[in-house]
Amino acid sequence: MADRAAGRAAWLSAALAILVLGSLVLAPASQGAVRVWAVGDGGVEGPEDDHLAAQVGAWGIDRLLYLGDVYDRGSREEYDTQYAPGWGRFRAITRPTPGNHEWDARDEGYAPYWGDLARGPGGSYYYAFDIGAWHFVSLNSHEDSGSASPQVVWLRRHLDRYAGTCTIASWHRPRYSAGGHSDATDTQPFWDALSGRATVVLNGHAHNYQRMHPVGGLTQFVVGTGGRLPFHSVDEGDSRLAFSNDESLGALRLALERGRLQYAFLTTQGSTLDSGALGCKPHRAYVQIRRPGRGPARGASVRVLSGRARAAAEPVRLVLVRRAGGHCTAFDGRRFRRSSCSATRSFSARGRREWRSTRFRRGLPRGAYRLTASTRDPAGRRGADTVRFRVRR
Repeated sequence: MADRAAGRAAWLSAALAILVLGSLVLAPASQGAVRVWAVGDGGVEGPEDDHLAAQVGAWGIDRLLYLGDVYDRGSREEYDTQYAPGWGRFRAITRPTPGNHEWDARDEGYAPYWGDLARGPGGSYYYAFDIGAWHFVSLNSHEDSGSASPQVVWLRRHLDRYAGTCTIASWHRPRYSAGGHSDATDTQPFWDALSGRATVVLNGHAHNYQRMHPVGGLTQFVVGTGGRLPFHSVDEGDSRLAFSNDESLGALRLALERGRLQYAFLTTQGSTLDSGALGCKPHRAYVQIRRPGRGPARGASVRVLSGRARAAAEPVRLVLVRRAGGHCTAFDGRRFRRSSCSATRSFSARGRREWRSTRFRRGLPRGAYRLTASTRDPAGRRGADTVRFRVRR
């Protein structure tokens, strides 16, 4: 422990000297871009991962994608003593995917450490989320990935809701690898489902950095450079490789904007070894209404209207029409007024990604309702959802 503390102190002193001298070389990120970092194969006993994590924090980070592996078996003690001192500082803004080293002991380490940050439908270890204008899916290369498996069926159905290609997928074992481990051919169904629906695939597992030429519209990055040594040698003669490095620890920075990302692989020493930009087709605006009166409140008075939205450039607007006693009324934001049953007069909800309206403290009166929620994306394209429900109380 004393040697490790001394090593950290020496490294921090050296890093401060570098910063003072102004010799740290960083690839510029666009102003206003969301800074997402991706790396795997840290969580080691030595200080290497701690040094790299400290650098990432100094460079600025909005979100971390941890691509798996806490050594040697991902026990809770290893999470607390090896992962937490370095990459653990970003736990609250991390979205992980499980690696082979922690998978067998997942109930001991991975699951309790990450909790709800890493759980998906039905308690699964695959899930989805949004960052800015980009959509992300975190998959599990240690569960069944066959074309008819629950995971791949979920993935295909999930991607059907996203009309663009501004999606980034991550899992641990790379479909294509030029060194360290062979191709994970069993993950081909992931690739098939993502082709034409996504732009980037992120993996760890191999202890090196690889950027592959696009396959099926997908650019794959292997970033198993989070601290585990020794490096795995890369076959530089592999024609699938666009760039590789098997000599430096580092992390991949993605600067995300609408319809575009900049990528840069930066080493612990501050060198930018690989960089570039990729474009994508932005996702259309999407709105979803949570059906009123379902769940624990089923049968109770409806007091709250709520739902989710994606790629919204403006507040969600609601149209609420009630039919009762042979005529219709529409809510104008304050009260119901007599109107046509096809009325389109709207009022605003609060929030964008998670929207809600709490204007009905006494509950909606009896009647049959039509609720429409809509918004527009930055390109002006409209997304909408409509539900019909009945209030009997």
